[in-house]
Amino acid sequence: MLGKKIQKLRKEKNLTLSQLAEKTSISKSYLSQIERNIQSNPSIEILGKIAKVLDADIQTLLSQDTAKSDSNDNGKGNVKNWNIFINIALESGLINEKDLIELRNALQKGKK
Repeated sequence: MLGKKIQKLRKEKNLTLSQLAEKTSISKSYLSQIERNIQSNPSIEILGKIAKVLDADIQTLLSQDTAKSDSNDNGKGNVKNWNIFINIALESGLINEKDLIELRNALQKGKK
């Protein structure tokens, strides 16, 4: 989903993969892997560079069409996006492992 979103935004900006690579200082091959969802968990730094060139924010890149994902994957995409978000938050220092454990425990209590 992330890759397709980036590809769609890139094409809307009439940018080639080579142009995006040049503007972001990210290799064309790595960007291609992201767009083809081979590399599905790029760092927050990479996402930030891509978002800046595409005049988007990271949240936009990670968002998805909920109705579409619900009909296609029974919510599996939502779990994947949450995992990506959690990894980004951990890598960027927005949350630490202790906070993550507390969040998980609170969510589990809420399900009961």
